[in-house]
Amino acid sequence: MSQATNAQKFRALHQPGNPVVLPNAGDAAMAALVERAGFPAVATSSAGIAWARGYPDGEVIRRDAMLNAVREIASAVSVPVSADMETGYGESPDTVAETVRLTWAAGAIGLNLEDGVGHASVIDLERGKDRITAARAASADMVINARTDVYFAQEIAPEDKLAEAIRRSNTYLEAGADCAFIIAVTSPDDVRTLVQEINGPVNVIGGPGALDINALTDMEISRVSLGGGMSRAMFGFVDRCLADIRHGGTLTFLKDGIPHREMNGLLET
Repeated sequence: MSQATNAQKFRALHQPGNPVVLPNAGDAAMAALVERAGFPAVATSSAGIAWARGYPDGEVIRRDAMLNAVREIASAVSVPVSADMETGYGESPDTVAETVRLTWAAGAIGLNLEDGVGHASVIDLERGKDRITAARAASADMVINARTDVYFAQEIAPEDKLAEAIRRSNTYLEAGADCAFIIAVTSPDDVRTLVQEINGPVNVIGGPGALDINALTDMEISRVSLGGGMSRAMFGFVDRCLADIRHGGTLTFLKDGIPHREMNGLLET
């Protein structure tokens, strides 16, 4: 199946009330497990990729290293892959366009582009619009998930965040994005309003409780991501294993491991 066909297939999965659920993968092995579990697509986790390679999250890892990880993940699965490319590795629209072309060349059919600055601010709206316009011009087929970091932005008052998220999301959709990704929203009421007021598919991060997958499905969300959640859960399990080794030594956690031969078979080409 061609990349363009895979992109069309992935785009069609974004359905309100029947969301595409993406347990974001930080490496090829995790991506292969996601596919084996029956998920129709794989999304990468920029945080998971960075942590696995010894970097903090936040575009500290070089673009070529991130692209290499995307390439490894895309090569390990047959389902569509959407890559989290953070800000696009540069503020200028030209740099974003180059990142889009390189991401497509790495085997991904979708990518996230965010308007945040260090999880504390957001770029000017017109600049954000220009970046999405450039991304669309760089690839007619790429599934662009435009992320706004309004809920992180310290310069935006809490009472204004919802309206600004709606304004930015609709602007990015008009500029050519396929889906609006609002990160860090935790209020179910806000999620419902976002779905009602945004003129296109809406993506949020899922979590236990009020924003679990069943709840978000009822809210007519089109895409559910887990961000770095899968990687954090994996590292949390390793941390608990280490505590057992250090303080108890029961080693019972080894019974939960996937057998060596099974892991090898998962990644055989």
